Amino acid sequence: MRRCILVCFLVLAGTALAGAAELPLKAPPLIPFTWTGFFIGAHGGFGHGHTKFYDNFPVPDGELDADTRTNGGLFGLQVGYNYQIDWLVLGVGGDFSWSKINSKFSCFPFGDQVCSASADWVASITGRIGVTNGPWLFYVKGGPAWMRESITDLATTQGSRAGIQALPGDQFYGNDTRFGWTVGPGIEYAFARHWSAWLEYNYYDFGSKSVPLYDGGTGFFTEEIHQKLSVIRAGINYHFDWDTPSRSGPLGYASAATTDREAPNHVLAFAGADIAKSSYSGWVGGLIAPFKDLDTSGLRVYLMGEAGTDKYPVAGGSIRDINSSGVALVGYGFEGDNYSINLLAGANAINHMLSDIDPDNSVQGTAIGAMVRGDAWVNPTANTLTYGEAEYSTAFRTYYTKAKLGIDVTNGKQIFLGPEVVALGDERSRQWRVGAHLTQIKFGNVQIDVSAGYSNDNILGAGAYTHTELSTKF
Repeated sequence: MRRCILVCFLVLAGTALAGAAELPLKAPPLIPFTWTGFFIGAHGGFGHGHTKFYDNFPVPDGELDADTRTNGGLFGLQVGYNYQIDWLVLGVGGDFSWSKINSKFSCFPFGDQVCSASADWVASITGRIGVTNGPWLFYVKGGPAWMRESITDLATTQGSRAGIQALPGDQFYGNDTRFGWTVGPGIEYAFARHWSAWLEYNYYDFGSKSVPLYDGGTGFFTEEIHQKLSVIRAGINYHFDWDTPSRSGPLGYASAATTDREAPNHVLAFAGADIAKSSYSGWVGGLIAPFKDLDTSGLRVYLMGEAGTDKYPVAGGSIRDINSSGVALVGYGFEGDNYSINLLAGANAINHMLSDIDPDNSVQGTAIGAMVRGDAWVNPTANTLTYGEAEYSTAFRTYYTKAKLGIDVTNGKQIFLGPEVVALGDERSRQWRVGAHLTQIKFGNVQIDVSAGYSNDNILGAGAYTHTELSTKF
């Protein structure tokens, strides 16, 4: 009897399990895809310009002195925010492009003169409106724009016009930041979680403006210059909000949000400032783990923008240099229990704007080049730190290296104190530093690293420096 009951139980249990196996499993609901959220990214492209010179010195007469086309590449960074309402996407964004759109050409009907025109950088703040279908976004954008232009004029023979002399070998320089507007269409495609690629056309009109040109002495004249640009750009964006519980990634995905464990960090955001003798700079950037978290070895994307100023001595005074740079690198991060190493390569652009003419300074205008970077954080023991970083760019042959050692001075909180050495420079300047650092001071999720010490520069001389950087992961 017991054997019969057992057999019957096993048969019924097997039937129940078989029936359960045939029932469909309930999948987690898909969250509708949305473009809503913040984004950052990098871009590159090619520009074509139309530049005209009209005589307006000593009085405007409307005579055409030059009509030329400019061409060249550009590289830049962008940031913005989108908001989606059903099929409609509204957005606002800002972008900055370091540019090599330039040309040399014959100009003026006397003195066999040769001129150059260059768009050193182009920036805009635009609104955009688009329609979307899943991962595709079609849009138009427009708004105010700015351009930094540099002009030169050199006479190769002697000549004159209306009493204005052109002396051979007398070089004139002019530069100006002008205001205009931009408009254009674009298309964007979300190809992976967090990531989208885009292609767009931008038309820029900077109107006409009287630009003064100087030869560094008593020579001076003005020229009415008209500037228009057409630019095709392609870029990539990282979207911050696609993996939050109320968002979805490209093509829609099931929410993986959990409350039982801490969410993994995909972004290390950082910002900092550096002060040394007669120089100041600040920067903001991020190291992104596109497909895994920062604590797991994998692909890395590094974006950074920096701006600063310094003042250097020249005969009879000084010149102010306002500089800016942008970096977009990709590489691999190696993560272990006591180390973190990143090896990266990509593109870098740098611009230097001088307050006065300095023909002896080769580091001025815009340069776009290739860049490599490496950094390594190692804790040989729980109470010690070894850190190093090095980077080199072909743009003005710019380099930066740092090495520091540290020991935990907080009895287990891993705040490290120790010495550091730094070397930085470019094809014109060289600086070395020796100082002390305090690394990994923590306030909540924010880490602060500070350092200070002695610096020596081949142009600015000896002085002191301070260096501060804040970072956080999310």
